[in-house]
Amino acid sequence: MKLATQVGQPYDAKTIQKDVRYLWGLGRFEDIRVETAQQDAGLAVVFRTKVFPIRMLHEVPIEPNTFGLEIKIPQFTPMSPLRAHQIALEAKRQLEQIGYQNARVEYEMKPAPMSQVDLRLKVDIGDAIRVKEVRVEGEVVPRASLRALRSRRILFWRLLPSYSPEAVDADVARIRSSYIAKGYLDAEVRPGPVDIHGNDAAVTIAVDPGPQHPIGPNLCRSLFAERREAQRQGILDFSAKLDADHGVTVDRGLPYRVGRIEFTGNHNYKDTTIRRNFLVEEGAVFDERLLRRSIANLNRTAIFERIDAKNVVVQPNEKTGLADVTVRLTERKRGKWSLSGPVGPAALAGPLQASISSRLPPWGRGLLELSTYTASVSMLAFAHPLLPILNAPTKFTPILALDRPYMPGEGWKSGFLIAPQLGWKNTAVGYVATQIEQRLLPLVSAGRSVEPGLNVTVNRPAGDAVLSCEAPEPRLGLFRTTASVALRLLGTLPAL
Repeated sequence: MKLATQVGQPYDAKTIQKDVRYLWGLGRFEDIRVETAQQDAGLAVVFRTKVFPIRMLHEVPIEPNTFGLEIKIPQFTPMSPLRAHQIALEAKRQLEQIGYQNARVEYEMKPAPMSQVDLRLKVDIGDAIRVKEVRVEGEVVPRASLRALRSRRILFWRLLPSYSPEAVDADVARIRSSYIAKGYLDAEVRPGPVDIHGNDAAVTIAVDPGPQHPIGPNLCRSLFAERREAQRQGILDFSAKLDADHGVTVDRGLPYRVGRIEFTGNHNYKDTTIRRNFLVEEGAVFDERLLRRSIANLNRTAIFERIDAKNVVVQPNEKTGLADVTVRLTERKRGKWSLSGPVGPAALAGPLQASISSRLPPWGRGLLELSTYTASVSMLAFAHPLLPILNAPTKFTPILALDRPYMPGEGWKSGFLIAPQLGWKNTAVGYVATQIEQRLLPLVSAGRSVEPGLNVTVNRPAGDAVLSCEAPEPRLGLFRTTASVALRLLGTLPAL
């Protein structure tokens, strides 16, 4: 730690205050005191500190309910009171975004086994504020332009959207983008006053489209095609600008090849097992879309917590032309218990099941890598099945099972469950159904997860704006949706 207060320098109270603020900002001390003492050589300044006790995190239970919170803190994360306070603030921010403007989140660190701590979050959501009305001043805005503020219906039940400033800003930006896409490059869209009465909010949005400029109807589609071609060449930086005088200008960065691919957080799974799910290889042209598909493959294995963009770090090096990839992984808990039942008739929707399962220790490799298997003990209550071929031996059946979930990198060597009590017919049908579902589902599912949106900067006199291009709808959308539903139903066949 480098302090501004140094030996031999004149005594300055403001400099000492600056050092105290610096030390406090480190978040490592719970108490800081400054003492001075007169000595023969001058004035001695002593900084006395009390260090926060740092303990490793065990888990983050949320009481009385999660309320949709996504608090993903890896186990063994160093935990201090300051870090706990930051996590509670993040939880409060998430609740405010979904409409709970008066939410309160209290935190408490409780001792856990093996000198770890549990961070308990106690949530009081208060009353949610719902958007009952959206008023538009100026031009009429199509209902499809609203997303965060649009009400929805389930049969005759109207679902009002949650109010938050972030939701208003998101729809304002979306409306502005829709006008720009139609050629209104100078469109002004801004939020107006918000009237809140009790738990109901009326939101006002002011729209002034301005003059219309000629713009190609397929601008976004052509930019997506151009970006995809750049990705095939290893170009990571692709940006587009639009103005009324010069039209569209595209800026391409340098092409790269894949450098080192590293994984962190995989304590119980071998590096080679994870790499088998990757479609990009070290030394090959860096295709960003293949990287996204690789991350999608890892998510399909279900052995890690969900991986998103913030868990993937790409570090390009202009001198070497290589881009290193680091993927931060968080393993799922080793054991779990569950109690589940059918929604509807048991003959159609499956049995009532209570189970306890645990991941096996990290021994072996390849097909015999035990950490990729889960052992479980279950009690199933069967009804007369829809398909007689899947009949269970008895009405109440204890099941000892060994399960290896489907992993794209393992293919046919995964996606099976060994349970002698269910017989070879159930085992064979379940294996075939899983293989068909997992192999065909990525082919028919919509590809927006691997094709992110594209933001185009619009230069205009009133200030830059953003045209948000969304990934185009896949062809044969109805067929893809129907096929996806059919494949998912096929995946549930062993439970019938």
